[in-house]
Amino acid sequence: MKLNTDERVLNYLKKKIQESGNVVAILGIEMLVEGGGFDLDTNDETYRVESKYGYSPDDMLSASFFNSKVEKFYRFYKNEVLGMHVGSTPAYDALLRLQQRGKLSAVISQNYHGLPENIHFNRVIELNGNMRSNKCPRCNRRYGIDYIMAADGVPRCENCNVAIRPDIRLIGERGNAHLMTEAVNACAMADVLLILGKNMYSDQLDTTQPDKKQIKVLFSDETFLPKSRADFVIQDEIKAALPIIVG
Repeated sequence: MKLNTDERVLNYLKKKIQESGNVVAILGIEMLVEGGGFDLDTNDETYRVESKYGYSPDDMLSASFFNSKVEKFYRFYKNEVLGMHVGSTPAYDALLRLQQRGKLSAVISQNYHGLPENIHFNRVIELNGNMRSNKCPRCNRRYGIDYIMAADGVPRCENCNVAIRPDIRLIGERGNAHLMTEAVNACAMADVLLILGKNMYSDQLDTTQPDKKQIKVLFSDETFLPKSRADFVIQDEIKAALPIIVG
C-alpha cells in the first residue's frame, strides 16, 4: 500500500524512534474506528442516532441523562457502545514491538472500549474509564459486560436493586485528576509523543518543558488541524503508517 506521507519523513521518524528511550502513545478515536468501531461524533452518526433514539449521542452519554432517563440511556448504551465490536490492528502490534524493545513507557486512552482483548501493555492510563467495569453506586459491587447485556432493560444490582453504573466518565462529570496528572507527567517526559487520533490533540496533555527535546507526531486524516502544534502530521491510516516508522 502506497502512503501519502513522504518516505523521507517516515525514515526520519523511524530513526528518531530507534534513538528514543521513552515513547508515549496517546490513543484517539481513529484507533477505535480502524479496529472496526465507529465515531459517534460524526455528522452521519449523530443524525442516525438522533433519528433512532430521539436524542444525540452527547445527550445520552451525559450524567444528567443517566440520572433522569436511565431506561433510555441503557437502550442506547447497550446497542451503540457495548454492541460495538472492536478488534486489534497492525498499529497495536507496532506498539507492542516498542514495548518489547523497552521504549514504550505509557499508553494513554480516552476511549471507553479499552484495548483489544489480545493486547496488553505494561502501563495504560484510561482517562475516561473502561466499559468492561461496572458497579453498583450504593454497595460498589462489580459487574461485567455480560451481566449488563443480559439484563432485561436496566441492569440492577443483585444486592441493592438500583441501576448499575458504567465505570466511565460521562459528559458533564469531572475527570479523574490523578489520572490526568499521571498522563500529563508521562507526556512531559517522552522523547517521542505519538498522538494517534485528532480527539487526543489536547492542550491538557501538552506540557513539555521548553528545554525538553521532544518530537510530537500527530496521526489524523483531518486537514484543518493546526499543524504548528505538532512537529509532523501523518494523514495516512495509523495501521499502515505506524508499523513502518516503528519497524
